[in-house]
Amino acid sequence: MIFGRLRRGDAFRWAGVLLSLALLAAAVPALGEGNVPPWWPIPVKSWYGIYDPGRKAPGQAADSLNRPKLEEWTPPRPPSGRYTVGVCVPHLKDPYWVAVNYGIIAEARRLGVGVRMTVAGGYNEGARQVEHLRAHLKDGVDGVILAAVDYDGGGPAIEELREAGIPVVEVVNDILAPAVSAKALVSFHEVGYLVGEYVAEHAENSGLDTLRVIFLPGPRNAGWAPETLGGFMEAMEYYPGRVDVVDVAWGDTGREEQARLLRRSLAEHKGVNYVVGNAVAAEAAPEILREMGLESKVSVVSSYIMPSLYDHIVRGEVLAAAADLNVYQGRMAVDMMVRIFNGEVPGRDFPFRAGPFIPMVTTENIANYPYEGLFGPRDYQPVFDLEPGG
Repeated sequence: MIFGRLRRGDAFRWAGVLLSLALLAAAVPALGEGNVPPWWPIPVKSWYGIYDPGRKAPGQAADSLNRPKLEEWTPPRPPSGRYTVGVCVPHLKDPYWVAVNYGIIAEARRLGVGVRMTVAGGYNEGARQVEHLRAHLKDGVDGVILAAVDYDGGGPAIEELREAGIPVVEVVNDILAPAVSAKALVSFHEVGYLVGEYVAEHAENSGLDTLRVIFLPGPRNAGWAPETLGGFMEAMEYYPGRVDVVDVAWGDTGREEQARLLRRSLAEHKGVNYVVGNAVAAEAAPEILREMGLESKVSVVSSYIMPSLYDHIVRGEVLAAAADLNVYQGRMAVDMMVRIFNGEVPGRDFPFRAGPFIPMVTTENIANYPYEGLFGPRDYQPVFDLEPGG
C-alpha cells in the first residue's frame, strides 16, 4: 500500500498504527529455532530514480531522485545462490551499533546470507574504514554494507568496489559517494526537526519564554551529526519566544567523551533548560545532572534512541527520543543487497533510498514501543561472522 495517495494527516496516523503493530509483532518471543516473528510490513519513506551526488545537499536526498513516497516495506525472497556480505560499521562502543548489528545479522540469517563484519573503531578512523573497504576487494565478498564514518570520505574505495562488481549499500549514516548502489537510512535533518518540534511544544506547554539549550550533535565529520543540528535549528526558528543555543559541543560518541563535554558545558553555561543531542550524551545526562543538582531544572531530549536510553525514558529521566529504528535500517540494508543479488535494479525495482517512518518515543507513549520490537533481545551479543545459510 502506498500512503502517499492519502491525505498527509491520515497517512501519518496510519503509518504510526502500522509501525506500532509491526513492533509489537517483532517483540513476540520466537517459539523455536527458525520461528522468527515477522517484522514487516513497516512504513517507510522511499525515493526512486537516478542518484546524482552533484545535486545532493548534506542531510537531504539528491534532487535527481523522484519525490518521496510513504509506503510499506516488505522483504525480498531469499537469493538462489550462496552470498556473503562484508559489513563495515564505525564502532560497537555503544548499544546503538549493537542494535544495528542485531538487525543485520537477524535478517541475513533469515535470508541465508553470510556476513563478515569489521569495526573502524570510531568516527576519527576514516582511514581504517577505507582499508576495510579495500580489503573486501580481495576477500571474496559479494557485496558490502557500509555505515560510513565520514560523509565525504570513502568515495574512491567504493568506486573500486563497484568496478569489481561488488555493490555497496549505505546504512544509517549518509554518504556522498557517487558509486554507492543504494541507501537504507533516514534523514537526520528530519530527525533534528522532529526533535526541535518536540522541544518547542514541551517548552511552550511549560510556559517558557526563553529557551537555553546545550546541543551535543556528535562527531563533526559524520554526516548525521551536523544534519541533526541543522534540522533542530530550523525548527527553532518557529518558536514564539527566544531561543539561545548556548553551546554546540562536538565529539566522538564514546560515553567518556560525551560525559566530559556535557560536564564542561553545564559548568560554563548557567540557566540551561534543555540538554539535547546524541543518545550517548542523553544517557549520561541524568547522572551528571544529579551530581550537579540540576535534575529538576534541566530536561533531556535525545536525537535518537538506543537500548540503554530506553529505560531512562521509562523512568522519566529523559523526556523523549526520536526513534530512527536502526534495527530496521539494518534489516532494510540486507534486503536491498539481496534484491541486487536477485537482479533487481535500485531506483527502479526498489527504492534507491528508503528509511523507516520516524516516531518520537516519549514518556507518555513508550508503552506502544516495546523494547524487543525496537532493539531485539536484551541479552543480545554482537555477531561478527555468519556463514551463508547459517
